[in-house]
This record gives sequence, structure tokens and C-alpha cells, in this order.
Amino acid sequence: LAFMLQECRKRNLEIHAWMNPYRAVTDIRTASLASNHVAKVRPDVLLSYGPLRILDPGRPEVRSFVTRVVMDVVRRYDVDGIHFDDYFYPYPQTGVTLNDNATFAEHNRGFTNRADWRRDNVNLLIEAVADSLRRVKPWVKFGVSPFGIWKNRSSSAEGSNSRGFEAYSGNFADARKWIQEGWVDYIAPQVYWSMGNGSANYTHLVPWWSENVSEQHLYIGHGVYKVNSDANWRRPMEVSNQIRFNRTFANVHGSILFSAKTLRNNPNQLCDILCQEVYQSPALVPAMPWKSTTPPPVPTNLETELNDNNTITLTWSYPYTPTSERDKARYFVVYRSINKISLDLRTGLSIRAIVVNEAGKNTFTFTDLQVTPGTKYNYTVSAFNRLHNESKPTDVVSISTAQRAVEVVEEAPKPILPLASQLQAPITPHEEPTEAVAAAEEEKEEAEPETTETPATESDELLEVFPNPFNQQIDIRYRLTEATEVSLYVYDSHGTRVGALVVNKPQEIGTYSVKFNGQFLSEGAYYARLMAGPVQKTVKMVLKR
Repeated sequence: LAFMLQECRKRNLEIHAWMNPYRAVTDIRTASLASNHVAKVRPDVLLSYGPLRILDPGRPEVRSFVTRVVMDVVRRYDVDGIHFDDYFYPYPQTGVTLNDNATFAEHNRGFTNRADWRRDNVNLLIEAVADSLRRVKPWVKFGVSPFGIWKNRSSSAEGSNSRGFEAYSGNFADARKWIQEGWVDYIAPQVYWSMGNGSANYTHLVPWWSENVSEQHLYIGHGVYKVNSDANWRRPMEVSNQIRFNRTFANVHGSILFSAKTLRNNPNQLCDILCQEVYQSPALVPAMPWKSTTPPPVPTNLETELNDNNTITLTWSYPYTPTSERDKARYFVVYRSINKISLDLRTGLSIRAIVVNEAGKNTFTFTDLQVTPGTKYNYTVSAFNRLHNESKPTDVVSISTAQRAVEVVEEAPKPILPLASQLQAPITPHEEPTEAVAAAEEEKEEAEPETTETPATESDELLEVFPNPFNQQIDIRYRLTEATEVSLYVYDSHGTRVGALVVNKPQEIGTYSVKFNGQFLSEGAYYARLMAGPVQKTVKMVLKR
């Protein structure tokens, strides 16, 4: 673990300790156990389930033991997070019974329903770990990756449109409660099904989780280990399309791909396609404002120098020595724009480099090799702490390369796709609209979007699109005459939503603009639909190649 921490720090990667809190022995028949293993020194606190042995979740000393183990790791290692896997009570097996009668009789705490008691046992552990982390190292994140179905709609009106194993009643994991109570900083449901799956459709489950997670971060777990396992998973774009679908939801903050072995093996060119289609520009880890909003100090003395080979070197200082872990700068982000002075720091397209803060250094450099002759470049640098709160940026510095050739081997050019749903507003004279990617696949609705407003037009003063027709991307601009909550969607002629550009976002009076990118869509008519309080507008757009 110490080695992993060291290597992750070099690469500016977070490291979360991933744990199965109750599993003691996977197969007692073949296990080789140390003399001080809990199965040998305290067999009385274990439950048997076939050859599996788990720590008994109903026993108070088990909750204390698991919490102590977690905190031992946290105290001795500088991990960024603690992550519990989906294994709580065992997944049911035909013909196998879990006998916790004695524990229920002794430690029922007044419960008469055993299922409710089991869920409460798990809840008590989740709460205890959360409280301990916040007391000892409040910057350490706590997350869980539960099974991807909480409840089916057939069991509860609050459940998802699915037909499958339920974590709530199957292994007694009530992830929805953990979210509602604020015990976890993030939830990462294992939505290990394909788009179009008949029992558990990816495009049904992600919206359910999105609706049930508001404050905390939501990361979606993708079952990439299933690539090539059936017709759906043999589709080369399956995982990329899942990620694009995620990006139509403002509160889906990222993805977890299981497992690393699959990524290394690159089945069906999975990694190549991910790099080409959805992971082409840098991304910054989103902050967790409920943990801290304090930014680190601003870097100082940003300077640029034109080198003899016509490349550009940036130098800046960071002369601070804060003592709080939450105040220390972990890395710096170099932003760049070309020709124009304004820099939009809200889009990955502006990120030129991420530079790790090394202990003992107070001066940092970055040499930009991706430059062309006779071009003006504008740079600014900001600092980020371990919770990814960003300092104010430095003043922008500008420099132009000479007309002579750049005398280095240039970095391989990287095609860049825009990040989803990045809205820039209000517009100022020196700013340009950012872009949003069309979702390639999403759940189909039965009819074209219903509207109570006037029929779709080419544009009007409240909602405009241009150019129209368009051959790849189109500007969608709208004006708000009062502060309100705004949603902006794009539908095809069959009523299928192909883009969620703004989702339930409170906005002030002003003019706003989004670029909609239709490069993955077929020719035809599309409809931009604006919902801004009582105002609803729909504009027809025509995509022509």
C-alpha cells in the first residue's frame, strides 16, 4: 500500500482502499490461514454460509472490529478514500441457509422483523465508519459500490424500472438510506448491464440513481468485464455510449470501470475506443463542498519564456507552507487559450497540463511543446488541494512564438471531444460558447416531445439556433427575462432524447448559449426544447452532411 501511494502521488491519482467489510474466508475448505486470523482466534463471531465465512454483522463487537481495521489503515496510510464493496450479507444461494438465530435473539435491539434488523446492522456499520473518518481525517472520502438495483418497481413505487436481484432485500444493503443520511461521500452503483438489457436496462437504472442522489457524488460502475459476453456487449461502442449517456445527467460525476484486468487485455479494442471517443481531453476531479470549500493560495510570479527552439516554458512560484492537509496544494493546472485572451476555466478544452506539487519545491516549470509558429498563447495557472478545491488563477500572461519552425518532435496530436453539458453564461464579447456532446443512445419515448407552446419554428427572440441547417454542430442560444430553473433538451423526429444540455439548473436573467454537437447523429430533423419556468419553446433544427 505504501508503494501504491507513492506511485499514485507521482501520477496525481487518488487512491481509495477498497474493502469487503464482512468477508472473512471465501472458502474454508481450501483457505490457508495465519494463526492469528479471526477465523481461528474468534470463530464465535463468524457466520457460515456454505464454505463462506463472514463476520456476523449483528454483533456489536464485529462493528467495532471492522471500524478499528478501517481506521488503522486510515491512520497509518495517507489514503484518499475508503471504499466498501457490494458484499454485505451473502448473496443468496439455493439450498444454503444463513443461521443468525442466536445473534438475533441476543442483539435484536427491539426489532421483530429480521430483514429490518439485518439492514439496520449494516446501517450501523456504515454510520460508525463515516463518523470515525470525519472525526480523525475529515478529508478522507467514504464511498460504497452497492449492487446496481436497490429495489424493483414491482416491490416499491420508489424502485427502478427493472426485474432483478434487489440489494435492499437480498443482501440487506439500503444504499438509498446511506445517501439520505449523508453517511457516504459518494455512491458507485454497479450498473453492470448493457443498454437494452431486457431485465435491467442501463438506460433505466442510471436515471433512477441520478434521481436519488443529489448532494453526494454519483459514479456509475460499468461491467466492462462483460465485453464480448453477448450480442449487446459485443457492440464496440457499448461502453462509450454508456459513458455518453451518463454525461446527459448533471449529477453523474464519473465512471468506475471493472476491472483493471479487462482494461489491460483490451477486448474488442475497448481501451482504444474509449480513448478515441470519450476520454480525449483532461478532466478534473469534482470537489466535495460538504467536506471543505477552502481553496489553497494562489500561485505567484507566473512568467513565460520563448526558448531557442521556439517552444514556450512557464515558470511559477508556490512559496507557502500550510500545515493543514486540506490547505496544501497537491497539483497545479496550466490553462491555455490561443489568440483570444479570455480563458474558460470550466472546460477541459482549456487544460494544457497538470503538474504535480513535489514536496520541498517552491518553483515549478512546464514546457509547452504543442505550439505552432507565429501564434499568440495565453496562460494562467491555479492550484488545487487534495479535495480539489481550486485557487483563484494567476493573472493571464501572453506570449507569441516566432515565425520560424518549432525545432522539436511535437507531441502526437490528440483529437478532442467536448465535455458534456458545459454551459457558459452569460455571454460576454470576448467569450465563445462551450459545447455539449449528443448522447448516442438513450431510452426511447413513445411520441415526439409534447409541447404546450406554439409549434416549432426556426427561431424566435427567446430561443434561437444557427446555422440552420447545420452539418455537425449548432449554436443554441436562449434569453431569460427572469430568474428561473432551466432545462434544455434535444430530441430527434421520433421523440427520442439525444441530448440533455441543461438539466434543472437555476439561472439568472441573461443570454445563454450552448453548442450542440451532432457528429454521431444521422441526417434529419431535430428539436431543441427549452423549459424555463412557465416558458416552453421548441425550435426545429435540420442536420445535413
